[in-house]
Amino acid sequence: MANETPPQKFEHALAELDRVLRELEDGTTTLEDALTRYERGVALVKQCYGQLRDAEHRIRELTGIGDDGKPILKTFEHTASVEKDNSRPNRRIPPPSDTGY
Repeated sequence: MANETPPQKFEHALAELDRVLRELEDGTTTLEDALTRYERGVALVKQCYGQLRDAEHRIRELTGIGDDGKPILKTFEHTASVEKDNSRPNRRIPPPSDTGY
């Protein structure tokens, strides 16, 4: 979409996520505001995980050391993983059992 803002730097997104969580935990927001903050938090979590996943892929693409002693890197072919995830149905995690197992 043309109106989307570019992703924030990881550190900024993480700081915003922390702020959103504190606002939700203080319990002073209205239901509508809480839902809006929750949606923003989910988007930030997805962004942060995506950036961490990309960093991990880039690290794995390290293939060796060149004659000059510098690392040889292969270009990482990035594809959006969120679109792939949308094809799977949402699965809910069952609550922990009372048996202690």
